[in-house]
Amino acid sequence: MTKFYMMVITKKTDDQEYEEAENVFVKKSQLKKYLKSEGYCKETKYQYIKIQKESMYVATVEKIKVQ
Repeated sequence: MTKFYMMVITKKTDDQEYEEAENVFVKKSQLKKYLKSEGYCKETKYQYIKIQKESMYVATVEKIKVQ
């Protein structure tokens, strides 16, 4: 069985505009390293948040198992 982590980043601005981007990580350590280097803080078990001047980034992580 193979597992990987899929992360969807949603950028929200004051104008209620949304942009999405997806990243895939093979290891959880790679995911955590990326989140730490980008300045995300843990909000819930599978959600991380980063706030900048005029925008907020919400990263939602999903663990996917494939047989």
